[in-house]
Amino acid sequence: MKQLSNKIVKELEGEILAGRLPSGERLPSEEKLCGRFEASRTVIREAIQQLRGRGLLRSEKGSGTYIAAPSLESLGSAVETYSALIEEAGFLDLIDFRILIESECAKLAAERAGERVISNLRRIIENMEKARGSRTRFSETDIAFHLTIAKASGNEIYAILLAALEKRCIDYAQTNRGHDDWYDIVIDQHRDILVAIESGHPQVASDAMRKHLLSSRRHFVDLKG
Repeated sequence: MKQLSNKIVKELEGEILAGRLPSGERLPSEEKLCGRFEASRTVIREAIQQLRGRGLLRSEKGSGTYIAAPSLESLGSAVETYSALIEEAGFLDLIDFRILIESECAKLAAERAGERVISNLRRIIENMEKARGSRTRFSETDIAFHLTIAKASGNEIYAILLAALEKRCIDYAQTNRGHDDWYDIVIDQHRDILVAIESGHPQVASDAMRKHLLSSRRHFVDLKG
């Protein structure tokens, strides 16, 4: 069944990307797809779910399933779905990708961030201090800090991708850490990033972000070792 649904996904995806199924057009009914591919409704629904997760389809309640228009939101939705479903074996690749993108975001933020962004980052760190001991609240402030920097980079794609990745990565960290020393370390690392951005030192900001994220990567490797 899995092999057949993957075949259907590949064929429909090819038609969508080639423009033979244009954005805005309604996907043929399940009944028609069952007949075309000689597959059960279960297999067709699994294929549709995969395509929806990739951002290629959108569903409207009471109306049907349509070919999605290209959008950054669709890209973010697809990445978020992937990050939520990825097995732990592939989680390291996710961290590596995040390190690459976020280091560049910090560099660009140091070049482009204005006083409003700096003030927001200062306030977030103050909230991180207040959230010590609460993994949920601390996670929320942690996410806010990174997303603020991503937006300050001025690159909308970076911001969309990181918004999709951030929650899974930080939720993992919160689940596997949380002792008092850990809060101190994380806050200090965030403060180093802020100082570099505020001082307008792009490479220092990039290095500080990379150092912070590499510590998370090392922790993940240690847990799996």
